[in-house]
Amino acid sequence: MPKLEKEKLLPELQEIFADALKGKNEISVGIAFELDENERLVITKREDIFIGYDENKVFFWHVNSIRDLFRGNKTPPDLQHYPEEYVMFFATIEQQIADFSDAIGVFLTDVDFERIFSAMRRRPDGKRINLLHDLVWQVTALALAMYPTSEAEYTAIFTQLEKSARTFNMGCGSKNYLEYLLYSFE
Repeated sequence: MPKLEKEKLLPELQEIFADALKGKNEISVGIAFELDENERLVITKREDIFIGYDENKVFFWHVNSIRDLFRGNKTPPDLQHYPEEYVMFFATIEQQIADFSDAIGVFLTDVDFERIFSAMRRRPDGKRINLLHDLVWQVTALALAMYPTSEAEYTAIFTQLEKSARTFNMGCGSKNYLEYLLYSFE
């Protein structure tokens, strides 16, 4: 799970996590996804996010939009080689995708990921594509809350994620991108 650092945290969440962070510089956090009786993901409303932390605690957070979470106006460098200062943002998104897919055995294709990342890049708060799109939206909101990110940086990050999914695509039904994530986050 990604580590929450109090000095980078979105101000509205600093108060919420103040007790958990007492005496610590960081804690592990992630999206607490709900499963129904058939082990299928349940997201009633993507704006309603449950954040798991300290291994067994869950916090409810309502997010109106991804755009509301952009901070600053920093211009991103070339992200093709995942610069060090962006690695944790990428990892926050990709690790949660791998963890979720592995936990319930849902393995989307490279084309599916390319489509989701493209939609997130072009229209961060656009219409829902599928359930995993909602999960990526929630994970992205968490990443934006954890790491100050400008709109330009956000666009560059999702351009790179889209490119990664496209690069791994070896044809119809290819799941190489997800296999790479599962291997990377074992």
